[in-house]
Amino acid sequence: MKYLRSVRGRMLGIAFIPGGALVVVAAVIAVLLVHQAVRTRDAAMETAVVADRTARAVVALQGERSAAMAAPDQRSAAYAAYTQRIESAIAGLRDYARHAPDAESAYQQTTAVELLSVAEGMDRSDSLALAGLDNVTRGSFTSAVASYRAELARVVPQLTESGRMAYESLTRSAEWSKLAAAENAFTAAEPLPVPESAWRSAAYAVSGRLGLLYTQQSQYAVQLTLDDGRRTLAGALAAGTALLLFAGLLMVVVRRLVARVPVPVVPIMVPTVRPAIPRPRHARSRRPGLPEPWPLKAVLDDLRRR
Repeated sequence: MKYLRSVRGRMLGIAFIPGGALVVVAAVIAVLLVHQAVRTRDAAMETAVVADRTARAVVALQGERSAAMAAPDQRSAAYAAYTQRIESAIAGLRDYARHAPDAESAYQQTTAVELLSVAEGMDRSDSLALAGLDNVTRGSFTSAVASYRAELARVVPQLTESGRMAYESLTRSAEWSKLAAAENAFTAAEPLPVPESAWRSAAYAVSGRLGLLYTQQSQYAVQLTLDDGRRTLAGALAAGTALLLFAGLLMVVVRRLVARVPVPVVPIMVPTVRPAIPRPRHARSRRPGLPEPWPLKAVLDDLRRR
């Protein structure tokens, strides 16, 4: 019995090695995938924080630029200084968006940054027009208007369906038409075709809707990254659980199969020693193979006959 148990124990030990290895592999894969999912979620949250902080900084700098350009003698210097600071902030956000966890998130984040650049271009031209145009600043105004319109048209195909619908709604609105008419008049050095109050109201409305378009695209990119992290986490948990269950089932099956396998038992011959029986001293042991001695009477009878 001890020999039988020893052999089956060895067979079970050998059979459990693949199961144990599978459990270790499942645990390692689950840990790695969970770590990746957590990193993806953290990256999405950090991207959202950076994008919101950059957008707030850009809006604040735009307000400071408009206020600084109110002084005629500081107009050009204030415009150049604040525009450079805003462009640096947007460039930093663009570089940050390129390091998103996956290519799709990076693409969507970069599209959002381009929309922020469009909004900045519109505000840049508006600040120039609001401060008053001359022969020097009119060229900068014309360049800023043409740049943000072309950039917006280029970004539109990259937007989501809801983003394209928002763009179509914006370009078909009365505010967009009034602003475009005012910008064209400023470029041609002609009088405003609409009242100044209507121009300011249209500029404010278009700027707000461009900012809303950027916010919508940025939130979509962040949500896309978060969804990818959730899918990675769910896949990690599912894969780890499946591997652990398979390993447990394998161990149970192997144990039952080993219990049914007949194990040959090799008999061990152990020599037995018989105890010696004490014999009386007067008894002589007979030597096997020797003839019995002749009796004395038989010898004498034989001599007489001779």
